Amino acid sequence: MKDANLYIDGYSLTVEHIIEAVRGEWKSVRLEAEAKARCESSRAQVSRWLGSDAPVVYGVNTGLGNLKDTALSPEEHLDWNKTIPYPHAVGVGEYLNPVITRTSMLIRANVLSRGYSGVRPQLIERMLEIFNHGIAPAVRELGSTGLSDLGPLAHNAMVVGGLEEAQVFYKGRHMSAQACFQELGMEDVFPLECKEVLSQMNGSTMTQAIAIFACHNMQQLLEIETRIEAILNRDQPIIIDSKERVDMAVQKAFEIILNTVNFENNITCDNPLLFEVEDGYEAVMGCNCSNTQVGYVMDLLNFLIADKANYIMEFINRLDFEEGGRLNAIREAAAARVRLIHSLSLPASADSISTKANQEDHVEFSFGAARKALKALTAYQSLLSYLLAAATKTDAVRKNTSKVLEVFPDLNVNTTGSSANLAASINHYLTGKFDLVSLIVKTDGD
Repeated sequence: MKDANLYIDGYSLTVEHIIEAVRGEWKSVRLEAEAKARCESSRAQVSRWLGSDAPVVYGVNTGLGNLKDTALSPEEHLDWNKTIPYPHAVGVGEYLNPVITRTSMLIRANVLSRGYSGVRPQLIERMLEIFNHGIAPAVRELGSTGLSDLGPLAHNAMVVGGLEEAQVFYKGRHMSAQACFQELGMEDVFPLECKEVLSQMNGSTMTQAIAIFACHNMQQLLEIETRIEAILNRDQPIIIDSKERVDMAVQKAFEIILNTVNFENNITCDNPLLFEVEDGYEAVMGCNCSNTQVGYVMDLLNFLIADKANYIMEFINRLDFEEGGRLNAIREAAAARVRLIHSLSLPASADSISTKANQEDHVEFSFGAARKALKALTAYQSLLSYLLAAATKTDAVRKNTSKVLEVFPDLNVNTTGSSANLAASINHYLTGKFDLVSLIVKTDGD
């Protein structure tokens, strides 16, 4: 572990920083001093707008949606903020991996630290306190159209506020947020003031968290693939003429994906935003919650995975041919993974439809694109496990396991059992060895 804290400022958080923080490689994550000062300054303007002579500012001294022209007092906001998340905090399916939802809390804290959202620094520090304790909001897999992750982020806001129905995962246990906070000696309730629910919910931060781990997994799986190919090409290389050119194209395209995702870690994504002017601040409305560009690059990532999968399948086919069909079980299972990857590569962001009675005229389905990318990467991991199983079986047939163990020295699997068990053991090994993250995990209490 690093003997230092990671300080967020809203401008410099990277995929690498996030992965390190989630792994616990920093002592803790803290709010940087200048970022805190920016938040205090913009929050002071929010306080001025709560006065009797202030202009109407949407979401600050008014309601939301149909209540956008209805004035609310600070006291009314406190009461209202206890109810705003409930109509949105819906979801179905399995629970998202707690690693992902915890990451979304860190990203959102960083976004708010830019100072444009007008929240108190105490809110950001509360979010970081939850993150630093290893607490993850319990959020279902399905619940966002991909324009703004209102559903998933409403669950996050409920956890931050310590609302009664808020649920979390802590050390593998599924429990109420309040019970978890009490167990850790934290304040079980954190009153959310005006604009602080809106600032947490408006935006696509859960999509961003999924995209982070899609990028992380892709980086790791490319490394795994390189290692396996080193085993296969040690004696008699398996030559596929076009693979080198495709690998280069994949690498260049992935750089674009990674740069886009890194940029989106440090953007402000709620409404309204506060911009400094000569006599204070002005509130500006815009479609900041849209995450179209991440939807695009997650769909692109799916294309790259599908193309890479074709080559892995060709390696397995050639190994099976060399072994006279003795790897047929592995080949058939691998082919099923390739078909799954191909089915996931249909772009989600190409099918935009309007929502909210046409109020939102472009919905890019970035949440679906990110989900599919992470699922495709999990299937690609299985495919690589089948390739390594095939290589291991081939070595075992030739009474020579040294090539595999030279590249993966701590791989300890039974090569005499079924191909399915061998591939499953290798897949489990790769998950732990390379810290690969899935979209869904089973946890205690489910």
